Amino acid sequence: MAQLIGLVLIKAAAVIKLFLLFNKELFVSGFDVIRQILRPKLTIRPGIFAYRTELRSDWEVTLLSCLICLTPGTLTLDVSPNGQILYIHALDIDDADQLSGHIRGSFEKAILEVTRA
Repeated sequence: MAQLIGLVLIKAAAVIKLFLLFNKELFVSGFDVIRQILRPKLTIRPGIFAYRTELRSDWEVTLLSCLICLTPGTLTLDVSPNGQILYIHALDIDDADQLSGHIRGSFEKAILEVTRA
């Protein structure tokens, strides 16, 4: 019984962490988009890149896609038939590898903590 309670608490903490992470990313990216809009001259470099995910279930990939779409400045355009590659449009992209690393280290990591033990 104690193990079950511990597992529930760990999962609940992971869900709360994902929620707080999303809110932080929402605020930061929203601020960045507003900053870009208010500049006298647009200096953005929009682009599309392929993001390979380690997530496997449809639910995990869908959640990641939704979190990306809900974050200002990014949009999931398509998902490969096998669900391993997401095609993402970014409003301002300097380095696709850096942006991929950020997604992997934030959203994907938090999703894995929620969905897997």
